[in-house]
Amino acid sequence: MKKPTISVAATTGLLAAISDEGADPDPILRAVGLERSALENRDGFIATATFAHMLEEAARATHDDSFGLHFGVRFDPKDIGALLYVVLHSETVGLAMHNIERYVHIHNNAARVSVEIEGDRAHLRYHVVANGTTFSMRQHNEYSMGVLLSTFRMIGGDEWRPLEVQFEHGPLRDTAEHSRVCRCPVLFGMPANAMVVEHDFLGRVLPHADPKLYRVLNQYVERLSSELPREMDWLAAVRNAIAEAMLEGDPKRVRVARKLSISTRTLERRLKEHEIVYSAVVDDTRRQFALTYLKDRKHSLTEIAFLLAYSEVSAFNRAFKRWTGATPARYRERNAR
Repeated sequence: MKKPTISVAATTGLLAAISDEGADPDPILRAVGLERSALENRDGFIATATFAHMLEEAARATHDDSFGLHFGVRFDPKDIGALLYVVLHSETVGLAMHNIERYVHIHNNAARVSVEIEGDRAHLRYHVVANGTTFSMRQHNEYSMGVLLSTFRMIGGDEWRPLEVQFEHGPLRDTAEHSRVCRCPVLFGMPANAMVVEHDFLGRVLPHADPKLYRVLNQYVERLSSELPREMDWLAAVRNAIAEAMLEGDPKRVRVARKLSISTRTLERRLKEHEIVYSAVVDDTRRQFALTYLKDRKHSLTEIAFLLAYSEVSAFNRAFKRWTGATPARYRERNAR
């Protein structure tokens, strides 16, 4: 199984951006083990971890602590290719977000995107699966949010701004530059990177969307999505096995391995090959199920804790607050249907 990859198109303009800041790109390429030729084929792919490493090295070499964010907003989203054109020709902003969520793996199969409604706000959450890396993912996270900002300014106009931008990484000493670039409050140490917008914004019609072109593009990316090797399909199988094991009260490795019809040793080896930490997969699977369970009032908090294989409700409460910043009861109050 290959490690997660990102399209070489994501590096469009990167070497020029490094040079424009007065740094030499070649030592950066050597540090991450790439030749310039590896970035010449825009239809090719490189390891997502390698791209993230490049951005970290670029930030150091240019002495620009916000290099990833700056490169993200400088990056032309149209360089991503067909996925971006599907987004731009979606009928509404909500459909555009749905298409990012559905097809982002075409561009970066380490990325996980979700659209979640919380009261009068919508969160477009973005997370990169990067377990096992030995360096920070901060620059990659900020690059990704910068690209999303540029994309939605193409939709909403140059002066458009979100309600908030949220980052997974911890607080910085100086956040003035982030506020200037994002033009909104910026929060750190959040459960996921996210762009927060008004719920009503999802219903905005994209005035330049071409329905006929959209159908053609959507068919193309749908076919591309189905034909691409889904390196993370195995991770989906692991998640399903964990979900079943939770219902049986024990999401431990030995039970999950048994459900996958492999040995615990094989499970460990394959997790290591994918740079995946088992406890992180269990945690994220619990988070996803918790969000679903809480939106339906038929389950009490005690029942939900049991369904997620927590020994007590207090453990569930602590985990949920770590994921979302809110208690389960407060989240349910805002989102119950």
